[in-house]
Amino acid sequence: MSDSVSNSILDTIKDTCQLFSKYELTKGELARAQELVDKLENHKITVSVIGQFKRGKSTLVNAILGDKILPVGIVPVTAVVTTVEYGEKAAAVHFENGIIKEIGFDQMSSYINEQENQDNRLGVSEVRLYCPSDFLKGGLTFVDTPGVGSVHQKNSDAAYSYVKESDAVIFMLSVDSPINQIEIDFLENAKEYAAKFYFAVNKIDSIDKSDLDDYLSYCRNLLSKLMGVDDVMLFPVSAKNNTGVEELKEAIVRDCQTTVQEIIEESAKLKMRDIVASALSQIVLYRTALGMTHAEFDKTFEEMDGFFGEIKKEAAEFAENFPSNPRMLEAHMNDIKNQLSAKVSELFGIEYHYTISDVDFFRGGKAAEDGSRDLRESFAAAVDSVCSDLKDTLMAIFMHREENTYKVARRINDLNRLVRKLVQLRSQLAE
Repeated sequence: MSDSVSNSILDTIKDTCQLFSKYELTKGELARAQELVDKLENHKITVSVIGQFKRGKSTLVNAILGDKILPVGIVPVTAVVTTVEYGEKAAAVHFENGIIKEIGFDQMSSYINEQENQDNRLGVSEVRLYCPSDFLKGGLTFVDTPGVGSVHQKNSDAAYSYVKESDAVIFMLSVDSPINQIEIDFLENAKEYAAKFYFAVNKIDSIDKSDLDDYLSYCRNLLSKLMGVDDVMLFPVSAKNNTGVEELKEAIVRDCQTTVQEIIEESAKLKMRDIVASALSQIVLYRTALGMTHAEFDKTFEEMDGFFGEIKKEAAEFAENFPSNPRMLEAHMNDIKNQLSAKVSELFGIEYHYTISDVDFFRGGKAAEDGSRDLRESFAAAVDSVCSDLKDTLMAIFMHREENTYKVARRINDLNRLVRKLVQLRSQLAE
């Protein structure tokens, strides 16, 4: 791909970031677009292993890395997304409230294993591992995802969600089961976001060669039809016995050395389509919410005010237990932001995006234990500020009690202009 095309894609996304930055409604889409800019400028590629549950994804990841760092088992094991990057061997759990907890590898199953962290009751957003494998050099992030199709719906939701982050995909199949509708649906979804596909057919050690040849021929024909191409990259493997894994690994490494920028750019283009569609959907929801009557708006804002009161009371009680621990207070602030986002969605029908700060207990030192720093007052002020800022923003977004007709007309015209630009961008990305 030429530099002019490359710059055009990057410039388009940067221009869209500037557009999104002008509207509260598109803060979430802005964050996603900014991540694409970072990937393009720093040549970061994410390769995810996806597929139905019990296809051997974690075993394959271990085989490719040459290190048994992920837990495997006879029952569905992977409950949360696990990313692996290059570095000295280490593990850290990232929670939804921003807390980062470094752990030993012997503790990992407590957070990853579906049996120990059922339905992700611990609130883990992802587990990040670091491994000194040559495969990971050059900015590659390798990802093991939960399997789809099991009785654990949250696992499927996590897998579908992370596909949006993937630039390239290893799609896991298995000789012990024909390709089914669950896998077909998942593949159709993955095509919307990932630019490169490697199809790994696992457990080839369990059948004889003639049956394997028939199965591979069946897979090749069906997958080519599903992908709309003449042929697909099909790799027969036994992850357990490390058979055929090297061929798959070499293909990925070769692509990362020769066509990585093309893969990232095509992936970014696909993802921008989804981001633009998300922004347009957000505007549709917003316009629907604008249809509420004054009485309905008054009632909704009264309920929001009541929720602010609950949040502040809960925050004050929490601060009493951790008056001198800034990291615990910051983690609770992230919890508050998550609660507020959920409440806005419940009451107003729109998504409201907050940036969740990392809270690392192991790298940033500890607060004094003698009570010399009493943070309760400043924490209460910060909570008040978050609540009042959100209320002011919602009042402005929904023009509640706005009597200046010029301001109302101006906001509506700005929104219509945003829609026109997004529709135009959607057409450009579809070319």
